[in-house]
Amino acid sequence: MRPPGSPFALLDRRVVITGPPEVAELASAGDVSILDEVLDLLKDPDRAWAAEILLASLTGHEEKIVDTFATQPDEWWEQMGRTAFERWSERLQQARSRLAWRPEVRRFVEVTS
Repeated sequence: MRPPGSPFALLDRRVVITGPPEVAELASAGDVSILDEVLDLLKDPDRAWAAEILLASLTGHEEKIVDTFATQPDEWWEQMGRTAFERWSERLQQARSRLAWRPEVRRFVEVTS
């Protein structure tokens, strides 16, 4: 993938939500309140991995973690999932006032002024 305006390709992977259609539509809405709704799903072991993927897609945060555990979501829960709610809560609390939706990349980015 080549970032917009860049002549260089990236070697990093990026988490992109493509389905189910309802989730993909929700993920591209640009509504910051979605983050709080998804955050609560991290408390449920049966839904936490999907929430982790969606939060990583929407913010770019923890994408390497998602990539690392992509084929082993049960291992993610054992190693990192149990603390995901606390990590994400702290991260979002720190960044919330600086988050801006960028439709061209379909994610929230931190802006500094």
